[in-house]
Amino acid sequence: MELRLILLGSGQDGGSPQMGSPSAGTKRTASSVALVSDLWPPVLFDASPDLRGQYVDHVADHQMLAGGDPFGAVFITHGHMGHYAGLLQFGKEAANTSETPLYGDATVLDFLGANEPWASLFANGNLTQRLIPADGVDFGRIAVKAIAVPHRADFTATNAYSICVDGSPWALYVPDIDAWDLWSEATDVVASHDLSLVDATFGSMDELPGRSIADIPHPLVGDTLTRFSEVAHKTQMVLIHINHSNALNDSHSDLTAFALSTGFTIGADGMVFPYGGST
Repeated sequence: MELRLILLGSGQDGGSPQMGSPSAGTKRTASSVALVSDLWPPVLFDASPDLRGQYVDHVADHQMLAGGDPFGAVFITHGHMGHYAGLLQFGKEAANTSETPLYGDATVLDFLGANEPWASLFANGNLTQRLIPADGVDFGRIAVKAIAVPHRADFTATNAYSICVDGSPWALYVPDIDAWDLWSEATDVVASHDLSLVDATFGSMDELPGRSIADIPHPLVGDTLTRFSEVAHKTQMVLIHINHSNALNDSHSDLTAFALSTGFTIGADGMVFPYGGST
C-alpha cells in the first residue's frame, strides 16, 4: 500500500500574507490536508479558500488513481471560513463533481445544508451529506475517526480527525482548538499517533495590535511546545494554522529557533508525509 498525507496549506484561514497586511515572510495558504493512496481517490480534510491552487500544486501530481472527481471524500472540521469556503470549487461553475461524500458532525451538516451557496451544492448533486459515524468512516485498510475538541462554536462544533491504518492511529489533524487544557485527553491522543499536525495560530498575545487574542482563543506556540515536549520523541509534531502575524514566519526568530530545538516541525505548504516516514 502506498499512502501519504500532503499538507496542502499551513496558514490560518486568511493565509499569509493577508490582504491589507505587509508581507509576513513565509507564504502560506489556509490549512488543509489531503490523504492520497493507491486504494482510494484523494481524501480532503477541510476545503480551504485556496483549494483550487492547492489541488493543482500539491495533489494532482500525487494522485495515484486516474479519472473521476478530484476527491473521493471531504471531511470538514468546523464552520470557520478557512475550513469550508473552498467547497465552492465542487460546484457546477467549477469541478462540477458528482455526489462527492462530505463528512461532518450534525452541526456542520445542518449549517451547510441550511445556508447558501452551500445548500445548492447538495441540491445540485455535487456533494452528498454524510454524518460521520461514532466509530468512524471505513476506507478498507484506512479509517477516519472524528474527535470532538473545544473551539469557538460560532456556527458549528469542531472536530479533529484521526487517520488510522490497519486499526492503529497514524495521523492526527487538529488545526483549531481554544486551549489544550480544555481537552483533557490531548497529550494521550497526540502521543498515540505517529504524526500530529496541530494548531499553532499565534506566537504571542501581543501580535495583533488593536485586537485581543483572548477574543479569538488558540494555544500559543510556546504553550504547545511545552505541553507536548514530553511526547515529541513519540510522534512527529507539525505546527500548522500559522497566522500571518506569527513569528514562526520568520526563519530567524527566537520562536522558530525554539520550536526547531525542541524537535517540532514548522509546517509549510506542500510538505509530504508518507506512511512510515516523511519528506
